[in-house]
Amino acid sequence: MSKHRIENFEEHLLSHFDRAIKEADRTFHDSMLHWHWSHWHPISTAPYNRDLELQIVEATRMIALPFPCRHTNGGDWINVDLGTRIQIQPVSWRVWQHSQSPQPHHSSIRGKPYAKW
Repeated sequence: MSKHRIENFEEHLLSHFDRAIKEADRTFHDSMLHWHWSHWHPISTAPYNRDLELQIVEATRMIALPFPCRHTNGGDWINVDLGTRIQIQPVSWRVWQHSQSPQPHHSSIRGKPYAKW
């Protein structure tokens, strides 16, 4: 085999190897990010203006609200599906991971329409 062919073959292998490493790194990073956002975080760290899943204390147990909520710049919590302000005291949050709420028009928490948008 000529030196030129060996060099081309080595470059070809390195190119594929480099792409495989980058893809593996990207996959690992995405998995770790998903893992991080799927865990519950203290409500004091909740980001603003992002769809979140919230946990509240009801009686003596923690429950997750079945609809996405958003913390506004004004400090209010709103039901994203209905666009209404909700009166809750959430204790933890995580990124909303569902494409949409299971029943967006059947919210058990009622509030006035939110007009600050």
